[in-house]
Amino acid sequence: MKKAASIFLRANMGQADIYRLSDWMENREITRFLNEDADSPRALRRLVETTPEPMLACRFNQRGRFFLVCDDEEDSIGFVRLSRQETPDCYEIVFAIGEEELWGNGYGTQAVRAAQYRAFFDFRARKLIAKIYHGNLRSKLTVQSCGFREEERLEKLSRYSITMDEYLDFLEQKRA
Repeated sequence: MKKAASIFLRANMGQADIYRLSDWMENREITRFLNEDADSPRALRRLVETTPEPMLACRFNQRGRFFLVCDDEEDSIGFVRLSRQETPDCYEIVFAIGEEELWGNGYGTQAVRAAQYRAFFDFRARKLIAKIYHGNLRSKLTVQSCGFREEERLEKLSRYSITMDEYLDFLEQKRA
């Protein structure tokens, strides 16, 4: 496996980013494990047409935080969403690498690790959860490699979680 170049999370977004995101949402291979509406691509394009570019990030951050996963050239290659949950200081993470040719190279793992840092240190989250469908082996391995543990197994998906204390222990073990 080729090692992934470094990535970063970008909060601001432009029209080109939203069009790229809508293209990803039209790809069944990318969305088959996401819980997105079939009308999402059309809604994203409509959003670009009706929302001034400086306001796009505000629209995406209404129920949590939305980041584009970007490569060294600052091109968006995926996204991470941190959605606030009913439990105080708890966020759900949803992530996807939209560029299929980059799958299996560690970009998703880097994106989750960057999002963990943001959630725990910037937003002061106490817990981060990920809901992974049973057939989504890549995402399961990604969250496990980032210190998440399976908390609950349901009919169609498993719920993984990591607390702030577990995250700090995970970082300490990695450093040792």
